[in-house]
Order: sequence, then structure tokens, then C-alpha cells
Amino acid sequence: MTMGPVDTQRRAGFLAPLIGEPWAWQSRNCWDFARHVQRELFGLELPGIVVPSDFSRRWVLTEFGRHRERARWQAVPDGPGGLVTAADGALVLMAHARFPAHIGVWLRPEARVIHCDDKTGVACEAPLALRQMGWKNLTFFEPRS
Repeated sequence: MTMGPVDTQRRAGFLAPLIGEPWAWQSRNCWDFARHVQRELFGLELPGIVVPSDFSRRWVLTEFGRHRERARWQAVPDGPGGLVTAADGALVLMAHARFPAHIGVWLRPEARVIHCDDKTGVACEAPLALRQMGWKNLTFFEPRS
């Protein structure tokens, strides 16, 4: 899942223009954005999810908790002191409390999570910054072998 050093320029060229792009519930929601990053940087095709026009946080919680794609990924435990041990490209489920309501993609070389939300659009932030913004529970998932 890790990209080699020859991909560094391509990676930077892909990521840089995304930062600040706006969120849109039908085309640039957090799941569609994570799918885009997975496909373009890691060659993984994730299934689409139809997001209803009247979606709510409860809908997101339910969908993340029951979707069949979740069974294809395994949680990666944190290392000592909460260090992220997940591979480059791991999905990151984010929760304010117990249940995840947001998703992003771990960029290991940058030590950042790239994600898209309705407040800031596309952002690339360190796990500590995400926790300070209220995403207290970050769970990293890698594809099952």
C-alpha cells in the first residue's frame, strides 16, 4: 500500500491542488473524497455510497457502522504513546465520542490525514490537530490481507 520514492512528485502534484477545495454533499463529501484519494494514490477502488440530500449525522453514523466495506478493513492499534503505526493510505474513521462520523486517508510520509468536511473543505491535518478540533477518537484501518 505504500508508494515508492519515485512517486513523490506525482503525489505532491496530486495532493497540493486539493487543499481548500470545497465540500459538496453529492460529489465531494468525506466518503467520495476518501474514495478519490484511494483510487488515485493507492490504486484501491472503494464502493460508492449514495448520500441522501437530507443526510444527517445519524445517517453517517449508521452507514459507517454497517456498510459491508468495513469488513474488508482491519483496525490498526496505536503504537507507544499514541504514535500512528498504520501504513500509508490507511482509512481513518473519526469520532467526536464513540461512533465514527467522518473519514479521511492517512498520508504517512506527510504524517497527516487528508479529509474533506463541510466547514473547511479539503484539509490535510496532523492527528493532534484533528483531536484538538474535537475528533477525539481516530481509528486507522488497513485493508485485510
